Amino acid sequence: MNWNNIKNLSGLQFERWSAGDKYQGESAEISAEMGAKNLGFHVEILSPGMFSCPYHFHRHEEELFIVLDGKAMLRQNNQYREVTSGDIIHFGLSEENAHQFYNHTHKDFKFFALSANDENDIVEYPDSDKIYIRKQKKMFQHKNEVHYLTDEEEPEKYWDKKYLSQDSMDK
Repeated sequence: MNWNNIKNLSGLQFERWSAGDKYQGESAEISAEMGAKNLGFHVEILSPGMFSCPYHFHRHEEELFIVLDGKAMLRQNNQYREVTSGDIIHFGLSEENAHQFYNHTHKDFKFFALSANDENDIVEYPDSDKIYIRKQKKMFQHKNEVHYLTDEEEPEKYWDKKYLSQDSMDK
């Protein structure tokens, strides 16, 4: 037996990622190497002052996050809440579950993310009025195909400014 179905958090290999200037961190994409077929999961480290991804919700794919270390602000359905180590966060299939993390601290925010790999998923981005159709691997805005970060280059403009200050929340 090769035991590829077991990983220890301390031995994960992280790769740096970035999408524009506001979305940066590190990720250990472990679901494929562990043999998962219908689940997608990874451990991610969100750098200080960065957003996790554009604000979005899924039509066919629930998500579960477990905060492993650090703190971040969660924007969900245009409400804000700080999440911390030990929190378990579930997002269902509706606009009310639109979400995005922002690392408002000076330390890394580390979390585990789990979702169903539904090939029929449609992801909607309320801030920029875009949709992503996974099966086609295409992003659309007003019926035109567009880039993933179209109108998401400045995510802070959609946030209440009091939640974006790194100094006021990093205690």
